[in-house]
Amino acid sequence: MPVVVTELERITADPAGAAGEVWRRLGRARWQTLTEALDNPDGDRLHALQRERARRREAEREAAEREAQRPVCTGCGQRFTDTRWQEVLGRGRPWGSGSTGMCEPCAKEHFDRAEAERAARHRAEEAAPAAGGRSGGAEGARPVRPPPIAAPCPRPKTSASTAPGG
Repeated sequence: MPVVVTELERITADPAGAAGEVWRRLGRARWQTLTEALDNPDGDRLHALQRERARRREAEREAAEREAQRPVCTGCGQRFTDTRWQEVLGRGRPWGSGSTGMCEPCAKEHFDRAEAERAARHRAEEAAPAAGGRSGGAEGARPVRPPPIAAPCPRPKTSASTAPGG
């Protein structure tokens, strides 16, 4: 709040009276008109600077809150990237992606390992009936499969395939 003072002698001595440069705002060096004394020329700049600082502090606080909420990978302990976090939240996540508690590299490794285990189980299941019908042989030995039968190609032959040397 500005404090403005004057002297009665100054007001009566000035031809403009109270409208003249007879007012002194405390903290300023010269006598001014009342409007100049009450004006705050650097106030707008100061208020804009204070608003910008407050805006910056608010943005930093929000960023810190966001980082505190960012999930951590259950596999490696790294914080999720923004992309992975959005996928986990459901936006852009492919159907059936599962394993939402892992970062992209750990999720890929998890799915690759699960696929390898599934393929190994599938191979073991295929080998189990063939091993049951064998006579003799060592326990746990791999079954011998006959070579595949070459079936004729169902496509009609073209003139390029019937040419000699082709």
